[in-house]
Amino acid sequence: MKSFQILLMSNNVNIVKQKLKHGTFSYYKNDKFLAKSFKEYGEYSEYEVNLFKYLTNPGDNIIEVGSNIGAHTVPIAKHISNKGIVYALEPQTQNYKILVKNINENKLTNTKIYKLAATNSIGEAYINTFAEDKLNNFGSARISNKKNINSELIKTTTLDALLFDKFNEKKILKLIKCDAQGQEENIINGSIKLIEKFNPFLYVENDIIEKSKSLIETISKLNYVLFWHVVPLFNKKNFFKNSNNVFSNIHSINMLCVHRKTKFTLPENWKKLHIDNPNFHPLKKTGSTAQRS
Repeated sequence: MKSFQILLMSNNVNIVKQKLKHGTFSYYKNDKFLAKSFKEYGEYSEYEVNLFKYLTNPGDNIIEVGSNIGAHTVPIAKHISNKGIVYALEPQTQNYKILVKNINENKLTNTKIYKLAATNSIGEAYINTFAEDKLNNFGSARISNKKNINSELIKTTTLDALLFDKFNEKKILKLIKCDAQGQEENIINGSIKLIEKFNPFLYVENDIIEKSKSLIETISKLNYVLFWHVVPLFNKKNFFKNSNNVFSNIHSINMLCVHRKTKFTLPENWKKLHIDNPNFHPLKKTGSTAQRS
């Protein structure tokens, strides 16, 4: 099994830095999903990374909503090369600081980072913060209109307002990736101009059963074909060659959405993942535990 030395960062004992599959990453050592995956496997949700690489090419432009600390931002940015750009949004201060650090540590110059929450309106909201010395899911921060003792004030925007003018006929948008703790439908509704002009792939988290039907119907009305992408956090072929599955049956539950005008053929095995019933959700059938990253 491969292993790399984990170095404590001198300015914060709750943050460590480690050389991993896709580069050098700093991360919160008490993150119960991402930190565990990094330490045990040297990667995080690699099945998703592989899909992003399959969907995109060097020179493509991508929007990532909910970048967290950049576990996917970094490999995506490296894949599309300096000819493309990743527009990364992360509103939560604790995660944003580490995201910036990881982008700089890996010397990426093709990533634009915004400390903003994408939703369906421009304004302000609150997002929860975390005690860094306690075990938690640091990727589970949710925005709310109500302030509480463990929240911070953040700015909100729509993707159309923030980024529509960044693209044109020569600089097209290839993929919008959304991992935003229940805000996915609002994000889509705030991106209608971008979606209608460029018909990008949409990769959208959908792990909240109560919101699933409306989200599926909203995207379907935009002339998209939807597919489930339910991926385990444990990858048998992980970078550290660790055969021990510390995540048991924990999965990330997402949807890949392909516009009907897009000239793109998915592998044959994707046909059985086609979403034709908005009332169905994988959690109702498989019992897999949704992991919110």
